[in-house]
Formats: sequence, structure tokens, C-alpha cells
Amino acid sequence: MTSPNSRVLERYKSAVTTATSVLGAAMLLRRVLADVLPGTALGALLLLPPASSRRHAVLIEEFDGALYNRVFMAAKAYVSTLLAAAPSVPLMKASLPRGAGADHVLLAMRPGTAVVDVFDGAKVTWRLSRKHDGGGGRRRTTEDAREVFKLSFDAEHKDMVLGSYLPAVMARVEAMSQEQRQTKLYSNEWGKWRTVRLRNASTFATVAMDAALRQAVVDDLDRFLTRKEYYRQTGRAWKRGYLIHGPPGTGKSSLVAAISNNLHFDVYDLDVGGVRSNTELRKLLIRMKNRSILLVEDVDCAVATAPRREAKGSSDGGIPASKNHKVTLSGLLNMVDGLWSSSGHERILIFTTNHKDRLDPALLRPGRMDMHVHMGYCGFVAFRELAANYHGIQDHPLFPEIEALLREVDVAPAEVAERLLMTDDADAAVETAAKLLRGRKAGGGEDGGYIKQKLHVGPRRPRRAPAPSSRRGVVGAARWAVPDEGIGGSSRRGQGRGSGTGRRGRGEVRGRGRR
Repeated sequence: MTSPNSRVLERYKSAVTTATSVLGAAMLLRRVLADVLPGTALGALLLLPPASSRRHAVLIEEFDGALYNRVFMAAKAYVSTLLAAAPSVPLMKASLPRGAGADHVLLAMRPGTAVVDVFDGAKVTWRLSRKHDGGGGRRRTTEDAREVFKLSFDAEHKDMVLGSYLPAVMARVEAMSQEQRQTKLYSNEWGKWRTVRLRNASTFATVAMDAALRQAVVDDLDRFLTRKEYYRQTGRAWKRGYLIHGPPGTGKSSLVAAISNNLHFDVYDLDVGGVRSNTELRKLLIRMKNRSILLVEDVDCAVATAPRREAKGSSDGGIPASKNHKVTLSGLLNMVDGLWSSSGHERILIFTTNHKDRLDPALLRPGRMDMHVHMGYCGFVAFRELAANYHGIQDHPLFPEIEALLREVDVAPAEVAERLLMTDDADAAVETAAKLLRGRKAGGGEDGGYIKQKLHVGPRRPRRAPAPSSRRGVVGAARWAVPDEGIGGSSRRGQGRGSGTGRRGRGEVRGRGRR
């Protein structure tokens, strides 16, 4: 008599044998049919979906490594045009770029939504999703989220999509950008660039500066743009550095805007104090577009306390400093002319400062700042340009007196412009400017304290350096004893450096505009 377990085992063996036989027969039948029937008939017989219904997909991520993905940026702009023409999209978001008019509303997809496009009779689907980077148990944040476009299409249209559709999308977005070209101003925030429209209308014709100085800057910019082959042959990065220095109110920022408007270059205004490490600085640098300007204003103050190198720790065994806490001087120098300065081409680097003598000599050596531009006080030629721009005045009875006063007193162009804008009456405006100069010469009244407030002129009580605490140790004492180790430190070694001429590709251009 057989046991129940034996009967179960026999049934299991029988089922396995039967399944094996059926599978073998099916494989033999499929092989025979494949040799006799065409692919379409075979698919219909075996109830397989037709090739046209099989879908392929291309993933387009927001970042390509550490760089912005240009295909993603183009897809985002192109999808915005699809949304405007789509008959029905369940959910979308609208935004108005800062500074744009009401007719420049941009539409964008929300994650999880899709829109369909038709190209040469083929349907393609754009779907936006969001993925999170990071792992290792770290809690996900919005900073880790990256958007991804999924472009799906039928398998039979693969060659058309990759060979024709995507290039057509890139070409259309490029044409749109040229038609709507507007100079943009970028600022860094939490390791990313934020953009607004640059609406500063300054041009070389409206900046109050010496005519020879203006022409020298324009010629240097034109020469830079036409020397791509020269930079390639000499093995140098296609970039140009300018140090614009001078007292407050002399038009340094206006000159930067004039350069941007003249070249149609976007401006990346780098706040060094907002950069958390040298690594973040490098990421910001490589995320810049080509044909752009990197601006660091008041560079003497931007990294005034930056050490030359990252500290390893205190000499008294205290808590070591964070390795990537702030930007160091070496990190800034690598941005200027190190290997990372070659991460893009056709770029202009501009430093501005009110106190050139406070800069570390390492920033002024040949090869870093190719051209030094001194923006001086207002001269008579600059005054006439201001009067012509603001009130259309080419000549006035007070001009001889104003010319004589400008030879004797120092006044910033911003002060003169402020007085000329106080009234719409041309004669009254010139009289107000003349009154300012008379008061400045007399040393009272109409001075207004502008220069003293901006330049801190006048007797100042000496500031006593605080005694180093026990936590600072030797490192803290050295920092107080040698204040010229940072970029903003006052160092007599740096005085006179960078003002020499005769070096190729580098020059010092100074101008007061009063002669």
C-alpha cells in the first residue's frame, strides 16, 4: 500500500514531465514557423504586439556630471512652446521672469505630467519626472532633486527621432534665443546661479570717462574677440582679465555694464562671501556659459580674511578648521589663471576695487589681470558728456568756470550726475553742479561729505588689535600680527606692483578726463 507522500511525489513528477514536453514542442513549433512564415504573420499568430507599438525612450537629465545639460535646457524651452499650443494639459505651471513684460509668461510642466508632439507624422511624448540623488541613509531634500525628461516614441521612429527630431529641437531653441536675446545677470545662491534680466542701459557713449581710456578699452575688447586662433596656437585659455580700480562713484560698475552691452555677454556676479568652499567655487565656474563675464566687485573686501591655504588645524592641538569652510586665496587664484580657468572659452574676468594698494601682490602679477583700468575723478570732458547726455547741453556760459574748478577739486562723476538730475531745467542743473564745485573748493557747505563717507578720509582713531585668546593660539596671534596675508590686508609690498608697462598683453590705463 502506497503512502500519501508517495502519491504526491508521483503527481509532481508527472506534472514536470508534461510541462517539459509542452515547452519543447512549443519551441520546435516556433522554429518551424519562423522558417516558413514572415515576421508579421508570425507575430499575429503568436499574439505578439506589432513592432510599431513597441516604445523606445530617451532620458534627458538636468545635469551632465557637474555641468548643466544643454539638451535638457533646450528641451525645457521647447516644451514651453508645446504647452502654449497644446489643446489640453492637465497641469502646468506659469512664471514671469524678473524684469520681463507681461507678454513673456513662461509655461513649464509639473513633474508627472506629459505633452505630445508630432514631427513628420510621428508622435513623440515628453514626460517630466523628478529623481533624488544621494543615498547612504541621508535624508532627501529638495536640493537633491533633479528633473528628468523622458522622450518616448515608437521603435520604428528611432532613427528619425535621434537623427532629425532632436537636432531640429536644438536648432529651433537656438533660433528662439537669438530672436529674444537679452543680456542676463546671474548671482550665486547656495551653490547655484540665479538669473535676472540685466536692464542697465549703460554704454561706452554714456559712461563718463576719458576719451583715450574709453578707446583703449574698446580696442582691447575687439582685439580679444578676434584672436581665437592666436590663443589656440599659444596654448592659452581664451579669456581676458581686467582690474577696474578707482574711488567710489567713478563709474566702475557702469563700465562693466557697458562692456556687457557692447559684447552682448551675460554677467555672472560672484559673491565670494556666499561661496562655501573652493569646490563650490569650481562648480560655479564650470557651470558658466561661454561668451560671458565673471564679475567680482570690491575684491579687496570680498575675501579680506581668506587664508592663503586651507588650515589643517591649530598648532596648540585645538579643534582643526574645516577643510572646505571658505574660499582661500589659492582657490581664487586657480579660478583666475589655474587649470580651472580653462573650463570655458571666450570669457572675461573683471575685478573691481576702490583700493588697489590693498590687494595681495599675487593677484596683480603678470598673466592674471591683463589690463588695469583706472577710473578717476570727473574731468571737464566727462562733465560735458554728462551734461550732453542728461540735458542735451553742448555749451554753456558756466563751462569755463566749471573747467577751472575741476582742475582744482576732486569730485566723482556720480556726484555730478546726481546734481544734474535734480532738476529738468538745463540752466538750473548746470548752476547746481557749479555750486557743488564752488562748495567743494571752499571746503564746506556743498561738499555733502560724499568723499569722506565713502573713502573714510580724515583723522581716525587708531584701532588697537585685540589680544589673541587661548582658543586662537599661535595661529590666531599670527593672523593679527600679519594682517597682509589675505587679499584685503594692507601690504606695502603690493604698492607699486602691477603699474608697470611694457609687458605684452598687459597694460595700465589711467584717466581722469579733465584735460
